[in-house]
Amino acid sequence: MPVFKDKILMERLFGDLWTKLIKETALGKKLKENGISILFLVNEPEMSMFLDDKGPVFGQEAGAKKSAITMKMSGDTVHKYWLNQLNVPRALALRQIKAKGPVSKVLQMMPLLKPGQELYPSYCERYSLPIE
Repeated sequence: MPVFKDKILMERLFGDLWTKLIKETALGKKLKENGISILFLVNEPEMSMFLDDKGPVFGQEAGAKKSAITMKMSGDTVHKYWLNQLNVPRALALRQIKAKGPVSKVLQMMPLLKPGQELYPSYCERYSLPIE
């Protein structure tokens, strides 16, 4: 059974988390400086999220945006990433994460996501998700 019961839960959790990271850390500034925009296409449950320096948008609005990078993965893979239980280069090689666009830019930004990984267990608690 997938970790996330539905897309509404995912949208709330990741809307909160990404907004906090963009507003309160260097992430927003770096996304803007590097012109990075990402479309996340998640399955199990189905969710689409567009992210840039202005924050996340979901659903049809996300699909209508033009992104520099597209990343496809399962909700469980997303969850493992934020719990720091996923080796991203390995997940890319094994096609657990499918990426299109200059993925090297995303890999350069990953150190800026560490604060999110530190916060994520508290979000799991708030949204009643397992952390193991």
